[in-house]
Amino acid sequence: MNIQYFVDRRKKLGLSQRNLSDGVCTQATLSKFENNGQIPSLRILIQLCNRLDISLDDIMGISDSKSKKIVTSMNEVEFNLIISEFNKSWKIMNQIDVQLLKDDKDALMQYYYLKGYLNILDKSGDLFEAVFDFNQILTDLDPDGKTIFTFLAYTGMGMVYAKQSDSDKSEYYFSKVFNDIYGMPIDDVSKIWRYISIIFYCGVYYSNQKDYETANTLLNYGVKVCADNHVTYYIARLYLQLAVNVCDTQGADEELHGLLNRAKVFSEFNRNHNELVEIEKMIKECGE
Repeated sequence: MNIQYFVDRRKKLGLSQRNLSDGVCTQATLSKFENNGQIPSLRILIQLCNRLDISLDDIMGISDSKSKKIVTSMNEVEFNLIISEFNKSWKIMNQIDVQLLKDDKDALMQYYYLKGYLNILDKSGDLFEAVFDFNQILTDLDPDGKTIFTFLAYTGMGMVYAKQSDSDKSEYYFSKVFNDIYGMPIDDVSKIWRYISIIFYCGVYYSNQKDYETANTLLNYGVKVCADNHVTYYIARLYLQLAVNVCDTQGADEELHGLLNRAKVFSEFNRNHNELVEIEKMIKECGE
């Protein structure tokens, strides 16, 4: 059993043994598994793997399919988007042969969602390509809108039109997401990241629209989802956007400094250097 892969995955997600075991098993049980190879019950092991968004196959040495290996690399891209590592993400995405995913609909939707977001978020991206990527999901792969990828695509489409200053179209797509955002099911780690991505980008959109009440409600809800599910990587971005909103509406005050300090602490904890640059810039702009 590849226990080291399990441990490396936990640490990559920024989870302590206490975080991961909470509600599943005792920390001692998890420690005995990681340090001494004492395997817990299958039920516990499955729950722990689900929290890490890995399968039993990943740690039990069962051979991987080509599709599954590609999904593993796309999971890395998904993480890189959170910390704004776009060059690394493009390098991985450009090496993927999309034809190898044709029999795996979920993997194919993940591919187009990630490619679409890269085209939006990276300055060198192509917004027309992003629209094409999202339409692959909305038109061909999930026309009934039964997966979270549809909501990611709606969010992405809203982001495209917001960049083009088309308020009617951007509002159309973001409102489709906003109406269902609180009812989306979260049952594994990957969905948590995607769910928080939706919340975050919706919050940024409404911040840019100067609808701070809606934006702050979404962003604070995102902080709660992060805290409830022990996800630390996104929380700095949520706090930073809340700080931006406070700066716009109230100026430099105690609340602003508190939000920036929290954002900085989480960015330092997760070694998110790109986010730290933005936080330091914000601190200078709003004053200590």
